Amino acid sequence: MRSVSVSVTGLVLALGLIGATSAASTPPTVTVGVAPSPDMSLLIVAVKKDFLKNQGLDAKLELFESSPSALQGVVAGRADITANTEPPQLAARARGGKIVQVMTGYMSGRQNGLVVNSKVITKPADFAGKAIGVQRGSGANYHMVWFLERNKISQDKVEPKYMAAPDQIAALARGDIAAFFSWEPFLSKAAADVPDAKVFSRSIEDGLSFAGNIVMREDLAKNNKPVAIRIVKGLIAAADWMGANVDEAPKLAN
Repeated sequence: MRSVSVSVTGLVLALGLIGATSAASTPPTVTVGVAPSPDMSLLIVAVKKDFLKNQGLDAKLELFESSPSALQGVVAGRADITANTEPPQLAARARGGKIVQVMTGYMSGRQNGLVVNSKVITKPADFAGKAIGVQRGSGANYHMVWFLERNKISQDKVEPKYMAAPDQIAALARGDIAAFFSWEPFLSKAAADVPDAKVFSRSIEDGLSFAGNIVMREDLAKNNKPVAIRIVKGLIAAADWMGANVDEAPKLAN
């Protein structure tokens, strides 16, 4: 069974509130911001398998180009919840984004990683003087800084090229960059599609793991606690189902 830790920060999980609305009332609409990334699996399963519907919610998926874009969608009010790692979530909050973390769906050190042109980079020292692609403010950006410090490479010795995660594969293929820090599915896709590209390391191999956190609009968590509680309960049920159905879950989330 998948381990799920629930944060009650910003929520009062008074379960008696859940039954307060009339069964005849219109189900509250919940917009779930997702992107083409495995770290969105919990949210996708929760909608497709009706775990949120079973909580009396009218849930719909809203597709964004990347996880950071989905997070900005929540900040802008175009989605109610999404999933993201700590760095972009904390950065958005620090910039005034009205979001709160309501639970952690997973811990992983294999979702994020680093892809290189294997003819140009074979060891950490080879990063010096190279152009490196990364999405600004993402967990991958944090991984890049961590990697450079861990390998005693001064940040002024590399040339960061800030670009959206979906654009990094083409940039590597053109030779605009010699490597990029990103996450799945972009790591595996680059290694499969770009000649000489290989996954140099996963973040766990660099001593770094990320939490996949569920982030919610702050006004929803504070001002509509019964709905916020239903969302969390539906996601916990989805996580339990995924843990018990490890073969079926990836197919449903695809």
